[in-house]
Amino acid sequence: MIENALDLLGIIPMHPGFALFRLGRLLRIIRIHHLFYKLGIDGKWTRNFHRFMYDTGFIYLFSISIVIICISAWLFSIVERQSLPSALWWAVTTATTVGYGDDSPHTAWGKLIATALMFGGIGFIGLLTSTITEFFTKRAAQTKPSDPEMTALLQEVRALSKQVTQLQRQLNHSKKK
Repeated sequence: MIENALDLLGIIPMHPGFALFRLGRLLRIIRIHHLFYKLGIDGKWTRNFHRFMYDTGFIYLFSISIVIICISAWLFSIVERQSLPSALWWAVTTATTVGYGDDSPHTAWGKLIATALMFGGIGFIGLLTSTITEFFTKRAAQTKPSDPEMTALLQEVRALSKQVTQLQRQLNHSKKK
């Protein structure tokens, strides 16, 4: 179900507002036919992409966020009697905390849906953001300097640190006398 979530969202409603989810099929075609390998861009990039999408759980958080937004938009369109594209616009702006104010719920059920979307949508979008940040900070921390200039700079910093430590010891020793 999770692996085919974008296909499910792209097939069920045949409304043009859900055409974006049909792009998931394009990604599946690229993956099935090994187009990255045939184009010569396989390897490090696809490993990093796979590690980012699956090892961090980003794909699951993204899928849950999309489902929350779509269900909220669908319910909002029914309760507030709006078109699905405008309800989808409302759901995206509400979940991303943009909230232009051009549309707000008027019924009690609409306000309840908005509240659920605010808690669920904002929470999951925050998790998405933190997942992206964590991936890149861990990656930056794991990279070792391979550039000769960077290695030379690190050696210089270490030498300067040793000199500062020696000067502090001499200063402390002279203060004690």
